[in-house]
Amino acid sequence: MLTSEEPNPLFEYPGADIILRSHDSHHFRVPKSHIVYNSPVLDELIKTPLDAPDDAQEVSLPVLQLPESGEILHNLLTFIFPVIPLVPSTTEKAMELLSVAQKYQMLSVMAHIRYNIAQQCPPPSERDTALHLYHLAQKYGLRHEALQAARTISTYPMNIEDLEDKLDMMPGASLYELWKYSEKVRAILKADLTEFKTSGARGTLTGLRCVMSSSSQIPRWLHDYIESIVDAPIQFDLIEFNIALARHLGHEPRDARCECRSIPSQTIRNFWRALASVVDASFQKVSIIDIHELLTRLKSLQAESALSLVQNRREDIQSKVDATTSLPEPLDVSDANLIIRSSDLVNFRVHKAVLAMASPFFKDLLSLPQPPDSEFIDGLPVVQLTEDAELLHSLVSVLYPVPSIIPHSCEKVLYLLAACQKYDMLKAQSHIRAEVDDWCPWGFLPPFGNTVFRVYAIASEKGLIPEMESAARQTLDQPMTFETLGAGLRLFQGSALRDLARFRKRCRDNLITCLKSFLEVGAPGLSSIWVNCPSASKPKSSKPVLPIWLCQVLSFEDLKLQVFTHPLPTPSGIRARYLTAIQTHDDCVFCLRVHAKKGSIFASQLERMLKHAREKVPTSFL
Repeated sequence: MLTSEEPNPLFEYPGADIILRSHDSHHFRVPKSHIVYNSPVLDELIKTPLDAPDDAQEVSLPVLQLPESGEILHNLLTFIFPVIPLVPSTTEKAMELLSVAQKYQMLSVMAHIRYNIAQQCPPPSERDTALHLYHLAQKYGLRHEALQAARTISTYPMNIEDLEDKLDMMPGASLYELWKYSEKVRAILKADLTEFKTSGARGTLTGLRCVMSSSSQIPRWLHDYIESIVDAPIQFDLIEFNIALARHLGHEPRDARCECRSIPSQTIRNFWRALASVVDASFQKVSIIDIHELLTRLKSLQAESALSLVQNRREDIQSKVDATTSLPEPLDVSDANLIIRSSDLVNFRVHKAVLAMASPFFKDLLSLPQPPDSEFIDGLPVVQLTEDAELLHSLVSVLYPVPSIIPHSCEKVLYLLAACQKYDMLKAQSHIRAEVDDWCPWGFLPPFGNTVFRVYAIASEKGLIPEMESAARQTLDQPMTFETLGAGLRLFQGSALRDLARFRKRCRDNLITCLKSFLEVGAPGLSSIWVNCPSASKPKSSKPVLPIWLCQVLSFEDLKLQVFTHPLPTPSGIRARYLTAIQTHDDCVFCLRVHAKKGSIFASQLERMLKHAREKVPTSFL
């Protein structure tokens, strides 16, 4: 392995007839035949004209320049030549070494490297270690290692709360793929274990009688244990099996009819082998490679579609040069002195002065000398932009004194705002936000289901802080689970998802503090008006207590446990909860009288304070 003490070590091998040079100028003299035999990719590179030696003192050997570091090449060569193989000391470097061998199609070398890695570092059994390995495998495109890590991860419950501190470890697209893999594992496990309960389990437990049997005609405790493996495959463990058996024996009274106390050890071994066979087969049915190939096919289809679009645009390029088919007449100016072209090859004639006044970016760009190879149409210079025609159409309309063309789609508005931010068009950005506020009665983002998560992800990726904060607060009205996020998870950066999860927990903590304040029954307590309810149980100390129905309204135990699986309480929701509870408690004259006199004020206070508790939590996204 290369070290800082060896700034330029050489890999000298007898019979060398070529030099491999790393990007950091390390030289490796090796026989060409060994390299060609192990790598068809390097074979093709060697057949191309190679660099001449650049040092007169060097042996006159051809030089093949490679993009890898000297450290990685040194390790790689130890797996090609008959020397002691060197595996990097860190997991990331080992994954990088594997990826280089994969890039050069060194299949036998990859197998050799994997064997040595397994000898030094067995496959991970802990979730956090597996997550790190999965991230590296995705980063370096190593499907075998990704599948290995995914199998370990999928044995644990897959939820946002448990993964909170690990969410920034990988992009949302990788996390989505991992979640889909886990869901596929659970679906296959459920089907296979359901069949096992009615066939395999009964076959290995023939004649076993238990005082509590399930519909599958096996002991209830065993039925429940097999069910638990579906939700958390980590439960598939002999220790967990014995714990389930001990719990059954501890809860059930001694009954001569129950034979679970004396199950023969051979019967247990037979059952465990049968169960292990089913679980292993279920994992074998699931392949993360299938998901990779599906995503690759989708990308390929998208690329073909984009290529077809470009070709169609080119065939019709002349008719769209002036963009007269899509632009309103006031924007088709005759005295324009610049053409801006969209990514889908639609040209917009504009004025340099208008762009320069609206955007310091364009002001600097247009002040530069025109490159000699610049394209011109009708004598006007062409500037190629990365935005599509629809977006540029909206952007240009904002710059001229004509009715603004603002998209009525939240996501398209975000991309328009992002374009303004990219080109430093601050006034145009403010104008668009004002326009949106005018036509959107709910504010900037209409609350329609889990779309707010997509909006948050896009706003986060584009750095649109106001929209990001607005969307984050609206996500509180939805569950935040992998199921809710769905395919929108692919839009997330890992840090954005982590920050959103932490913001949600801060809001949860603030709401709990608010509800706790209403449970105080002292002199300043807002709920003290209810303490004389006859149904409220009085402890021996005679300390005033609230009626049970109100305690249930203000209960926050579920909020502690369901912060991600349920929406957070809303002000209107807590009022509705209160009204339902008091109507159910209609046999208490005292509470009905209090409700008639002060109930409206109490509900308004509760609603107002809950709203304040939600709104005062800072997002901290900056």
